[in-house]
Amino acid sequence: MQIETDSYVAVQLLEQQGKLDFGSLKSMAESVQGSFCFTALDENNTLYIVKGSNPMCLLHFAQLGLYIYASTESILKKALQKAGFHKYPFEVLNVDEGTILKIDRYGFLSGSTFEVQESFRFGKWYNWYDELEEEYYSQQEELLLEMCSCYGVTEEDVLLLLDYGYSTDEIEEMLCDSNLLLETLCAVRCEEEFCCE
Repeated sequence: MQIETDSYVAVQLLEQQGKLDFGSLKSMAESVQGSFCFTALDENNTLYIVKGSNPMCLLHFAQLGLYIYASTESILKKALQKAGFHKYPFEVLNVDEGTILKIDRYGFLSGSTFEVQESFRFGKWYNWYDELEEEYYSQQEELLLEMCSCYGVTEEDVLLLLDYGYSTDEIEEMLCDSNLLLETLCAVRCEEEFCCE
């Protein structure tokens, strides 16, 4: 049985191969279990994206010769609007689970595939994709709680929003818009005080 592998071990697997190409990335990806999406940049400024079951959105701005990616489309579009890139036409590139993309320094795109591994949990075999939503959101919650102080928000604030039914994606969007975050926290706290009276 294979063990779950973190990003540090993934880097070690690549270093053992001694090169960065489709073959070495395929070998690494097929040794990894769990939810992941890796990116690697080589010395020639070629970007590789290795897409496991983690969510990822990739946009191509052909007019600008630019590729931009993030975990979800909603987060990405919010960031693009703040940066002013929403004014330019773009194409959403669908990247399936088990895909390795190569984008060279000239913007040329090529690809390969790998077999996504199954995970052995609780005495049964599961396809990791079947658990993706639950695992993704528990990981997202942990990440939000770890990073919230960088945005001037406490763990209690994040837990309060989660308790009131806001999704991790919605909270992550709020962290990018401090006014929306403060308004939402104020409204939730007011409602909580009203309910306690």
